[in-house]
Amino acid sequence: MKEEYDVIIMGLSRWDNILNSSVLNIARVWAKTHRVFYIDRPFSVKDYYLKKEEAAVARKNAVLKGTDIYRKVEFSDCYFTAVTPRLSLPINFLPEGVLYNYLHQHNLNLVGQVIERIITDYKVKNYVFLNSFIPEYFNAIPESCLKPKVSIYRSSDDISQEAYIARHGVRKEAEAIAKADLVLATSFGLKSKLETPQKPVHRIPNAAEFRLFEKPNPLPAKPKEIEQAQGRIMFLSGNISGLRIDYELIAKICDNKPNDTLLIVGPYNQQEFEAHGLGKYKNLILTGARRVDELQAFLAHSSCALIPFLLNRLTHGIYPLKINEYLAAGLPVVSSNFSEDIASFESCIYLADSHEEFLSKLDLALAEEEIELRNQRIKISKANNWEARVDEIKAVLEPLL
Repeated sequence: MKEEYDVIIMGLSRWDNILNSSVLNIARVWAKTHRVFYIDRPFSVKDYYLKKEEAAVARKNAVLKGTDIYRKVEFSDCYFTAVTPRLSLPINFLPEGVLYNYLHQHNLNLVGQVIERIITDYKVKNYVFLNSFIPEYFNAIPESCLKPKVSIYRSSDDISQEAYIARHGVRKEAEAIAKADLVLATSFGLKSKLETPQKPVHRIPNAAEFRLFEKPNPLPAKPKEIEQAQGRIMFLSGNISGLRIDYELIAKICDNKPNDTLLIVGPYNQQEFEAHGLGKYKNLILTGARRVDELQAFLAHSSCALIPFLLNRLTHGIYPLKINEYLAAGLPVVSSNFSEDIASFESCIYLADSHEEFLSKLDLALAEEEIELRNQRIKISKANNWEARVDEIKAVLEPLL
């Protein structure tokens, strides 16, 4: 008989994040079979008092008083309990040393307090602790607290490649991996980077919730942002950042397809776009951030989807969330050949090793009319679902219980 356990999860995304989140999908699916408690990444005093985060103000009682910390987050077939800690201190700017360590322990204690409350209030007897890419809080469980049966650390990006989080993140991730009972990574590149003879790393890649991205019948109305879009629509979604996105290639796509539209859905940095001369293009539409359930309508009116990533150390470790979302819509996908993970899709997408090849493959994608290829992409996306991924996590977890 398998041992019963609850699951306490802490990840970068907060429960009401409007963008798609791998760790929230894991929490949602795990909640179908176990009690799941999802601890929000703490808001900082800066977030609250400068009103940089409206959600922090909305959780006033929780972040200021430590009351009303629980919220039932419901789905059609399950729910998990979201938990909000009190306000943390913004300390990432500090150098490593006595002051940083002292204030860091203060922040750890805030999370430790809510873990203790979860265990007491919900009479938790056994639990698994999953920390997803927020290694500075891996050691938040107090010494006096009931210990997890298994502690898991999950890496989803090369933490060394973004200066802000790398400042303390590289060191904290190494500590988390050393202490964790089980280490997961979302890509071949991360597995190779993090694994040692003493500490194996299990690759469990990202997935998609198929129903959110499949092409609906009947076709939905065009979103207002693309009502006047010219020609065919080339779709790109995600958090648009110069760390990943090849802006030079974006410009070449706009130049090469002046009678078609490049649609970018997701948060972006206006200064980066202007610095790369992208503000001049009339066939480039930027919508900004949209809820994950709004993407389907944009995909339904698109002719192909793009992943124009740079080739660098960061992207080498990426299995992009968007690939299975694009495939669920049945769209032809054109991608730069940036990682072993994206190369594993070579049978159903168009891969390019240069800008010139990308533009050539884009022509092929836009001209594609084969129903069989569309069906193949849909079949692959259906197999890459979050239920399957959580089953993979359970398979490597349960021998340790």
